[in-house]
Amino acid sequence: MTQTIPSDAKIKKRLTNKAMHYLGRYASTTSRLRQVLQKFAARKLETVPAETIAPAIDAVIADCQKFGYVDDDAFIQMRIRTGRKAGQSERQILNKLQQAGIDRDSASESLKAHRAESGDAERLAALIHIRKKRLGPYTKQADDAQALFQKQMAKLARAGFSLDIIKSILALNSIEEAEELEAQYQCE
Repeated sequence: MTQTIPSDAKIKKRLTNKAMHYLGRYASTTSRLRQVLQKFAARKLETVPAETIAPAIDAVIADCQKFGYVDDDAFIQMRIRTGRKAGQSERQILNKLQQAGIDRDSASESLKAHRAESGDAERLAALIHIRKKRLGPYTKQADDAQALFQKQMAKLARAGFSLDIIKSILALNSIEEAEELEAQYQCE
């Protein structure tokens, strides 16, 4: 029994349906959508030659971009805002954007523009981070203050914050001082 190869219109329709279903559930990048469509084609359209699938995927992605269903710049901005509100450093946000398929140059340029727009965003993210992770003034006091300070410095460094931000954040003496500083940075 021979399998027939579906027409180009039917291939594009199936790929479009998959793209719409995926984009209806997830915010995505062009790169990630391409991966999803390629996996779908490998599973469901295995009889179709690769030279037919590739242009169909390109056409579906172009349509999705044209209608605004996929917008890498909007995705980058959304991830930057979300990351900042979650207390993530620029380094963490950059890594997550690269994992999502955004090229390093685009992500770096967007982060640079965001930094110019809100100069204290990295300090605000660090303040949110220490509040969420119970570091600095939010921690319970231990017997060995120097060892605790070193551990907390290491945790913040692994989170991607710079040494000057780490030192200034860990130098805060009270929760009230940290909350005032956080409120001040949010208002700017």
